[in-house]
Amino acid sequence: MLTEGGNVFKDSSGNAKTQRINLADIAPTIKWLEAVTGLPLRDNTLGTTGLKPTSGDLDLGVDSNQVSKDDLAKLLSDYVAQNGQDPRDWVRKSGISVHFLTPIAGRADRGFVQTDFMFVPKMEWARFMLAGSPPDSDFKGASRNILINSMGKALGYKLNQNTGLMDRTTNELITDDPDEIAKMLLKPGATRGDLRSVESILAALRDDP
Repeated sequence: MLTEGGNVFKDSSGNAKTQRINLADIAPTIKWLEAVTGLPLRDNTLGTTGLKPTSGDLDLGVDSNQVSKDDLAKLLSDYVAQNGQDPRDWVRKSGISVHFLTPIAGRADRGFVQTDFMFVPKMEWARFMLAGSPPDSDFKGASRNILINSMGKALGYKLNQNTGLMDRTTNELITDDPDEIAKMLLKPGATRGDLRSVESILAALRDDP
């Protein structure tokens, strides 16, 4: 699954038009995006957005059952055109994402950040699967997912980024509840918090014979 687009917006010299965004500017920027798109976004941050002092871009989940990628791209393009700009310089599509050249806190004089609207079929599951590792972890979220999948494989399961924990033989969905997955892979009293990072998983397993 393609989850990030890198620096999509560049000038004629190949330099990025966007910059990193400070943690304090994330909430007002998302609020502005909600006003432009009409979408609920503040609780849909993915990856490391909002977890570190600065972020390279804004990764925001969009429920693909509610709006299509093409519809959002058109809405953003119309907004840009109405403000006298060329949509081709502001809106792009790739993989599961729509990329938008976003003025920080809605103000062009503050500079621009790249927003990646990522279309997912299960928002709650995406918040878990596509979450970045906490700042105190030495491993990325992808490493955590590899570890979870490896544990699942030993028990006859596999991790699907779109749907949940699957039966490895039948491809039947077992559950998409992270708390249930924690109990199945770790111990009866485990919760999704124990699956938060590589370190928390290893800590939960430490006393498991």
